[in-house]
Amino acid sequence: MAAAAAAAAAVVVAAAGDARFEVLDALGLCRLTRRTGDLDGAVPLRVAKACVPLLEGNAFGLQITLARPIEVRRRLGSLRAEPAGEHREALVRAHRAALPRLVSQGFLAPEGAWHRALRGGLAWTRRKGLGPPRLRLWTGLLVRPDPGLWLRVAGAANRRNALIEVSEAYLADEGAFVPLVVELRVRDEAPQSLQLEGEIGCIAPVLPDVQIEACTLAEAPEVGRAHAEFYDAKYFAVKKGQVTRKYRRLVAGTAGGRNAGAGEGSAGPARVRLVVAGPAAPEIAEVTEVTTAAGPDPVPWRGGARRLASIVVRNAVPFRATFDGHTLAVAPDAPRLADAAAAVERSFAQTFGDEFIAANRGALWYLTKYFTPHPPGEPHFFVKPWAFTRTPPGWSSLLDGVNGDGYDVMRGVVATDAFFATPAVFHVRRLGAPIEVPEGAELLRIVPIPRELLRAGFREARFLDA
Repeated sequence: MAAAAAAAAAVVVAAAGDARFEVLDALGLCRLTRRTGDLDGAVPLRVAKACVPLLEGNAFGLQITLARPIEVRRRLGSLRAEPAGEHREALVRAHRAALPRLVSQGFLAPEGAWHRALRGGLAWTRRKGLGPPRLRLWTGLLVRPDPGLWLRVAGAANRRNALIEVSEAYLADEGAFVPLVVELRVRDEAPQSLQLEGEIGCIAPVLPDVQIEACTLAEAPEVGRAHAEFYDAKYFAVKKGQVTRKYRRLVAGTAGGRNAGAGEGSAGPARVRLVVAGPAAPEIAEVTEVTTAAGPDPVPWRGGARRLASIVVRNAVPFRATFDGHTLAVAPDAPRLADAAAAVERSFAQTFGDEFIAANRGALWYLTKYFTPHPPGEPHFFVKPWAFTRTPPGWSSLLDGVNGDGYDVMRGVVATDAFFATPAVFHVRRLGAPIEVPEGAELLRIVPIPRELLRAGFREARFLDA
């Protein structure tokens, strides 16, 4: 408590955007940066014109960006990291000077778990059971979310170093600053020594007041009707020759506006519906462990009624996909896909009748085909889960992809108070040889977030003697 009280007196000197957390920079090793949706013009023109969810996924949160490169080495089952090149000695001196200062001003408890961990250096190895070693890298930053919020730490999606994977973590509000540590795994195909530069992770505030309930399509027929109205015959006729921009118009006209508040005007938790329309229903998961000022190891969350639920989407049909630079060919388990597609169609027929199916064949194909390719030359394709997500007015859903061997699943943000489909967008990184995605492989983690937090900024704090 003494540490929290002292740290609370940190001097706040600047704010960026709608500030929802504080940041203290103790080393100058990392900074938090903002992306543009088009990644500074790097996305294809067609995507820049039409794919609002991907653009918002690119721009989501703040990127944890190295101001100085870090060299990571594998040796004898452990990982080591140290500043690269001419900056090494300066960072070692800065680290040596920062820890006593953090302790004396109450940001770290003397001889506490964080103090002991950081005293050993900028990074250390963590191994859980027989799993691969993971490197915990201190960014040199300490962060404190505003009351009622958590901070979510994850990888730098859609443009990232593909030789590392970053563990998801949640920093719970405790009223104290917490060192911002990025935990990463080095992929097996990486060299023994690699250099990390630029964006290594992403941090964003989330609201841990989310409850998700699953229901059938028959229990939420309005969601099925909305899907059919969006993917009507006119949509497909226009899409053959040009970008429809229908999603952009739909979201712009959402009742309640883009900045509507949390939770349908109630003071309680946001109530989200997972509407299941076929087999292989997504899972509902809750965050059970959080990182606090007590130490770097996550601890069980004991926050009473406050909790954060999310949706885990797994692959329903095993498949291979091969990209040759021009054509992306997807080869699914055909009998499995046919059986599942029939089950999806039965679900719609039982809810709406055969006439509805006949009149909305395109909307059904969106789901029953399961896969949708991009135009030639692009290493992307869609996988369409047989379920919908509906959030309260003013809430969107972060679709955070789970990467696999030879592919990424991209990050997107969907306004799920108006549009309820949550596709997984694959980016195939391997050329020539196929990627293989088994049934049950995790594809997406869907996290409901108030739109007012999607572009939230931070306040810069300084040491008390600055």
